[in-house]
Amino acid sequence: MYVIFCSSTDPSGLWIYQGLRQLGLAPLELVLAEWLAYGSSWEQHLDSNHSHLKITLPDGRALCSSRIRGVINRLLAPAPGLGDFAVPSDRDYARAELQAFYLGWLQGLPGVVINRPSSVGLCGPWYHSSEWVLRASQAGLRAPVYRQTAHDAPEQSLRSLAPTGADSVKLIAFRGRVFGAQLPDAVARACGRLTVAAGTELLGMELYADANGWGFANATPLPDLSAGGMPLVECLAEALAQGAQS
Repeated sequence: MYVIFCSSTDPSGLWIYQGLRQLGLAPLELVLAEWLAYGSSWEQHLDSNHSHLKITLPDGRALCSSRIRGVINRLLAPAPGLGDFAVPSDRDYARAELQAFYLGWLQGLPGVVINRPSSVGLCGPWYHSSEWVLRASQAGLRAPVYRQTAHDAPEQSLRSLAPTGADSVKLIAFRGRVFGAQLPDAVARACGRLTVAAGTELLGMELYADANGWGFANATPLPDLSAGGMPLVECLAEALAQGAQS
């Protein structure tokens, strides 16, 4: 069994599900974050060596970890509003516990999981812009100087660093390959190294072009996969199928 985990408000997750179905990857299940949160029943058994998970969805489908061979994980967070069932004084605690629970069962899934969770994001790392700049520079990408003061809004850490008016492209890097843009070989290899440095297999990036060549502008573990087109769909299908055979 192959599983796509995403939200109902994630058109890219729904797009990749349809693309993989079109290629004949089967059996393939779409599981929405809202279904996991409301009306599902959960069984999880843990010991020092193994984790077994069974989720029965509201429509009666059962997801057993023993049958899962490959996953594309696009879960940004437990379903919005789930922590609101706690009394106000306990909501922050409840949300933190839910985040930890999701991180645990996602990390324990067998087979190929694209992308496994990290300590700073359920579908991969959500780094501050300053850390992305550092990692991009270490990977060999030309990165801008990053400055932020105590007077700047917190959301500034998520913005694109492309200079105003610069031409930019959004691309997908997956297992050393770049999809959605034609780049010089050295830049494409640096994009691959950034995915390794970030500790994730699939990473969306924004690069900009100026008189000095290509520069790094932004990165996300939750990119618009349609930017990679069918070549990316085919590569993901191959990765999932090969993982199931290993």
